[in-house]
Formats: sequence, structure tokens, C-alpha cells
Amino acid sequence: MGVEYSKLGPLREALAEAARTDESNAERAVERFVELRPGHADTLRARQHHLISGRRGTGKSTLLHVVRVHLRESGAPVAVIDMEKFKNRPFPDVLIEILIKLLDELRPRVRIGRSLHSDLRLRRQFMTTRRELDRMLHDPQAWNKQLTRSRKRGKSSGAKAAGGLRASQHGVGAEVGADATRTAARLDSLTETAAFEEAKIERLQQLASRLSDELTRLVRQSAGDRAAVFIDDFYYVRLTDQPEVLDYLKTVAKGTGIWLKVGGVGERMRPFRDGDPAIGMQPNQDIYPLPIDVTLDDFGTAQRFLEKMLDGVLNPLGLTTAQLFTETARTRMVLACGGAVARDYITLTGSALDAAVERLNKKQAPTGSTLVNIQAEDVNSAASRRMNKKEDEELNLDAGDDAFRLRERWRDICDFVREQGDTAFVLIRQKDLDEGSWGSEIRQLENLRLLHRIRETVPNTPNWRGVKCVVYMVDLGQLTVKRLQKGIPAFWERTSDFDRLRRAEWVYGPDWRAKLQVAPKLTSKETGVSAPESGEPAIAMLFDDPAELDEPHKDAKGATGT
Repeated sequence: MGVEYSKLGPLREALAEAARTDESNAERAVERFVELRPGHADTLRARQHHLISGRRGTGKSTLLHVVRVHLRESGAPVAVIDMEKFKNRPFPDVLIEILIKLLDELRPRVRIGRSLHSDLRLRRQFMTTRRELDRMLHDPQAWNKQLTRSRKRGKSSGAKAAGGLRASQHGVGAEVGADATRTAARLDSLTETAAFEEAKIERLQQLASRLSDELTRLVRQSAGDRAAVFIDDFYYVRLTDQPEVLDYLKTVAKGTGIWLKVGGVGERMRPFRDGDPAIGMQPNQDIYPLPIDVTLDDFGTAQRFLEKMLDGVLNPLGLTTAQLFTETARTRMVLACGGAVARDYITLTGSALDAAVERLNKKQAPTGSTLVNIQAEDVNSAASRRMNKKEDEELNLDAGDDAFRLRERWRDICDFVREQGDTAFVLIRQKDLDEGSWGSEIRQLENLRLLHRIRETVPNTPNWRGVKCVVYMVDLGQLTVKRLQKGIPAFWERTSDFDRLRRAEWVYGPDWRAKLQVAPKLTSKETGVSAPESGEPAIAMLFDDPAELDEPHKDAKGATGT
């Protein structure tokens, strides 16, 4: 089984196009859309604000495009805002750019008929508001203004005098009178001056009511009974600014019939900040979380989804996933992706295909009819090549200011795993994930697809009874060829294989290096633990008691790790 060498060109082109969903290929992506969990698309169409979270490449953008198409077919106005175009913008400029894009995307339609004049009036209002926002975007962050107010005060006084003379001559009389008035007026001028600073956000707040009114009229004049604003890759907004951005959008959208659908990498989103007053959109109250990720814990669902999704790319070429991969390679692909990460599955397929061709060329030059299939070693090779890109490009791009810290944590974990005899797994206490300062780093490494979550468990050592841990697999690209040749325990098939991962010595703590230095010096009499057998790593003795992990410790960089 396999694909003919002569057909690799069209296959590579199809894989490259399917790797990312954007406006250029959204129509084809909608046609081959596979829903990871039944009901996600229906949920997103509901009249609610939603926070869609998942690792990069899990299909958030594709899902948003699918829902957008369905809503537009019903006549509802829809805006799609890709935040990657506005990454690293300062606040409130990033908010202004979102509003400008929103007005462009939701520009009112002008219909011929009775509604013509109202449509034209609303469109003019949209254009006026947009021009004001555009001017504001290019203005300085704050204005120094001076207010001058003048008024006049007047005061008047007066006196009046009167007199008369009557004379008569020859029977003819004459009367002469005089009346004089004098008025004095004094006017005082009063001028009041005050200097103040007006920030952009204050000007935006003054604009919020007008924006809300215009959006309300837009929804009322549309054929649908709602409108939706899809904000994709929201994690490109700085973490500290995210609550302020969503707080403003929530205020503008309230009561308008507009619903926000915000997507991003879970650990890189901060929709809410508590305080007095609270800022942002509180999950489960203002905005409802919708996780769309499937990890290695649900291996079967992940594999079915990924293969059905890839079949949508391959079928027009007369191919199927089962033809392209060997059976072992099919399971190895799911492991390499860490679960249902569609983009990784597609890009790894292309890279593994290149590795398969290189493998064939080492034996003999292939002809046009030579069949090419992907084997487990080709997947391993592709995962190893991808590791450099993950560690350098993607980590810097996605982690922002946390990139250096996360890289140091990742390298420390890799060193720990190698010290364990080059295993593929590491355990983290649930308490550390929830409470430890470095637990957040572990969750971010999971979102960056360097650590792949399997499931919760309890180590199979008596002292660890009741201590919940999470089992992770390190990315296959980090494992040595020698380790991969040993194979990966089929933990998704048999309980006995999963039990092999529940080893207390695989529990990671930031102070493992310090304990490793101490462990070989301690005798079994001092520790009460038998010395490790030949070939067994000395670190196996380190965490015999989970209470040791609760002691204050320092990580490899010297920072306190609790």
C-alpha cells in the first residue's frame, strides 16, 4: 500500500493548503469540516458570549469559519477579526483597531425599497464613527487640553430731573418743559481657565454609547435576529490588556443582539481580572468557556478525528489515510501530535512523506510507479525536525515575554527525563499544577504542545497513596532514536501498560538536581531506602516521600519554586 511517486506533487500541494484555515481557503475548509465533538458548532450559534480555548492547531479557526458561514446564511451580520494582525499593539490602540475592523466587517447593507433612507443614514453614521476612530488611532495616547470660559457681569445707576415754565401773552399761552436722565454703566469680564489631560480610553468611553446605538440599529435592520463577532487568536493581545479589551466590548455589545466568540490558547488568555471594580468578562457568568481540545487521554477519539479529517484532504486524490500510513505509523502520528491537533497532523504528514522519500532514495532511485508509504521511523524523523521550530519560532511567537522562562523550564524537564534513563514520561503533582508558580509554566508548555497530557493518576508507591498526579509525555521530537526504538507503551489500549507510567521516581520537582547530588551520598541506613540497582538512575530514590516536594525549594535558576 502507498501512494505512487508520480502523485506526490498534488499530495504535497493539498497538504500545504489544508495546514491553515484563512479567508483564501475557508470555503474548502468548510466543505471538509469534521466536528471534533458533536454539538460544538450548534453551541457557538447560540445567543451567548463564548470563550473558545484549545492548543494551537486544534481547529478553533476552522470551527469559527464554519459557524460564520451558517450564521451568514441565516441573514445575521458577522464579523471575523484575526488578532494576529494586531499583535503586540499597546492598549487602547489594539481596542481601536478591533473597533475599526468590526465596523468595516459589519458595514450596513443598503437595500432598495422602503428601507433605503434608513439604511443610508445608518451607513453614514458607521462611516462617521469609523473616521473618528481612525483619527483617534493616530493621535497621541493623551492630550493636554486647556478649557477657557468667559462671562460678563454688568451694573448700572441713574438720576432723573424735570422742570417747566408757563408763560402767557395776549391770551396765548405757551408751556416749555425739560426732562433729563443720566445713566452710568460698568461691565466686568470674568475669565476661568483650567488645564487637564484627556486619555484615549476616556475618549473611547465617551464613544461607547453611540457605538452601542448604531450596532443595535444594525441588528434590528438585518434579516437575522442577532449578530456575531468572532475574535480569533485573542492571545496576541497582551495578557495585561485582555480584561480591558473585553470589558469595553462587553459594554458596547450589551443589549444590542451582538454576541462575542473569542478564541485562543487557553493558558494565554486572561478574560477577567477581579478587583473593585472587576474588569473584563468573567467565565461562566459573562462569557461561557468552550474547550475544544482532545488529549492523549481520549486516544481513540483523537485518532478517528485526525484520520477522518485527513481523509477529507486525501479523498479527492483517490487516497486514504490507511493507504498512506503503516499501522504502527498511524498510532505514532497521534502520539507525535499529542492528541487531536489537526494542524500538526497535516504538517507532520507532509514532513514524514519527505522522510519516507529520503529513506527510499537511500536504497534505490524511485520511479514514477514506486509506492511510497509512511512508516513509524518516518514519523519519528518528522517529529525531530519539527522540534527546533517548536522550541525557537513558535515558543517565541506564542509565549511573548514568558518565552525565556518557559524555555528554561522545558530544558530542565528534558534534562530530568534523560536522567531517568531516557524515559518518555514525566509526572506532575496536581497540587503543583494548581498552586505552584511553576505549575503555570507546565500548563503553558502543554498549550505549546511540548508536553502532552495523558491523564490523572496516583503513583504506584505506598507513600504516594492519595497524591494525585498528571502523567505527561514529552514531545516525540525530544526523544532519542534509541528510546524510540524501544517503543512506547500502549497506554491507550491496556491498563497494564498505563500502570507502567505510574512511577514515583518520574514525579518532577524543580529541585531535582539538588536532590540528585545528595542521593548518591546517602546510604541505605541513613535513608531507609535500598540503594539503586546497577543501571537504575540514582534519582529513583529522590521522591520516595511526596511530603518532600512541599518543602521550600529552588529551581535550576535559583528562584523559589513553590
